[in-house]
Amino acid sequence: MIGYISGKTAGRIDGKLLLKLPSGLGYLIETSPEDYYQKNDTIELYIYESRKEDRLTLYGFRTLKDREWMERLLKVSGVGPKMAAQIIYYLGGKKLLEAINQKDAAALKGVKGLGAKTTKKILLELSGDMSVEEMNTIGNGKSQTVTDFTETLAGLGYSRGLIVGAITNMKKDKVWDEGDLKEMVKIGLKYLSSR
Repeated sequence: MIGYISGKTAGRIDGKLLLKLPSGLGYLIETSPEDYYQKNDTIELYIYESRKEDRLTLYGFRTLKDREWMERLLKVSGVGPKMAAQIIYYLGGKKLLEAINQKDAAALKGVKGLGAKTTKKILLELSGDMSVEEMNTIGNGKSQTVTDFTETLAGLGYSRGLIVGAITNMKKDKVWDEGDLKEMVKIGLKYLSSR
């Protein structure tokens, strides 16, 4: 299974990037239409390999994180490799994370072929799939308070997606205080019960 390729760009064929390896072998790789490469650029891509009976498709991503998002999106029923890649190419991992956190269906609107029903599924199913590290990213930098707040509320049975939503809303409403965990948990519970 191919997971990573490094080589020189040799143009595009049918919209796919042709990447030449030092060995002389070349791969056609689906990449973001936004990625512009000049001929003979040396690049590296993290690859998701999709095999069907008669076809092998390689999807290339600039970062390992985006490649990981591909795996996550494929866990959502109704999302195939082509659609998952389009979502990542359109938004990128960071914006996708924000959209899931904020349950922002409008952010996914521009993805060609993605319907409202599948968008809802993505936002719902992936919101509980976020790590504390990602929640801290949303929280604008790593924070012990964010981590402790998350662990406390998760211990009370709340999903990580709901907790991230509460943190975001508290920060938006300017009631988040890095130094006072006890007070944050109290306020957080109010935010969660109003959902």
